[in-house]
Amino acid sequence: MKVHLGSHKKKHLITEINMVPFIDVVLVLLIIFMILSPFIAQSQIPVSLPRAAGQPGDDDAPLKVKITKDGDYYVGDQRVLRNNLAEKLTQDIARNNRRAVLIEADRDVSFKNVVLALDAAQKLNAVKVGVAVLPTEDIDAAPPKK
Repeated sequence: MKVHLGSHKKKHLITEINMVPFIDVVLVLLIIFMILSPFIAQSQIPVSLPRAAGQPGDDDAPLKVKITKDGDYYVGDQRVLRNNLAEKLTQDIARNNRRAVLIEADRDVSFKNVVLALDAAQKLNAVKVGVAVLPTEDIDAAPPKK
């Protein structure tokens, strides 16, 4: 005599392949290759750059417009009156038509002074106009404001 305790269940074998881990691995590999492909492509393209006849010099440097805390304007090292700023920039940009203008303003300068210099440079069709700032590591080393 056979006695069965509990119910009798058949064990089913799982014959399907679980695709979720496979998809996870494929997506991670795809992301890695997407990140690395620009670096691989750049290293595979050989380019022999030509040499320029002239040496890089002052013509490549931007024309600097400095604005002091007192509101004085300097183009290069020459002090310029506010009303003559556009005229002085016109003269200096006319020498080199592809000149960039860099505005170096004291942090305490009124914003309207900076805007005046920006407008003067853009009206003269300067190729690039920028405002100089300190990198964050230099700000920490800067002397404290009095």
